[in-house]
Amino acid sequence: MMGLPDAQDLPIDDEAWERACIAASEKRVDDVDLLEVQTVLAQARRWDGVYILSVMAALETSVLIDADDKVFIDWGTAGQVTLQPPVGGRFPFKLWVHTHPRFASYWSSTDTNSLALGAGILETAMVLGQPGPKHSSNRTFVEVENTSMIRDNGPLNCWTEEAPLAWPDWYISNNIAVEEAQ
Repeated sequence: MMGLPDAQDLPIDDEAWERACIAASEKRVDDVDLLEVQTVLAQARRWDGVYILSVMAALETSVLIDADDKVFIDWGTAGQVTLQPPVGGRFPFKLWVHTHPRFASYWSSTDTNSLALGAGILETAMVLGQPGPKHSSNRTFVEVENTSMIRDNGPLNCWTEEAPLAWPDWYISNNIAVEEAQ
């Protein structure tokens, strides 16, 4: 089991975290405990925990948060998970987060296809990988200061191109104490 830094304020006890870690390491991606822990982590915006579970499973995972803050979780393969607006989700989606376990944080061709398709229904997106989270905002929905876009034309010209934030910097910017991790 991998430790989750500064988790004492999360409504996840050690036993639930351990069950989620075991389910992830066994690739039981439909496990109730795993999905419940992922949902709690997403609601708390603890993307480090979502990433840890993805690394343990060695599979990509996706979290989609709709206009009502409802969380939808999906699992993919070792190399792909796509944006799939769920039945019952309400537009516009606030955030799509997905992982590249143990790989770079970048917008792959699958990712850019998903962002292009989601340009009219998705506000922001993140990919979690190494060295840390990479963020993009859709200027159609969100006021952006960044003028660098993923592409100069087409539907990707509304998505900001931002550098990944290293995990240690992400912890600092989110006031998460990493010295408590085991």
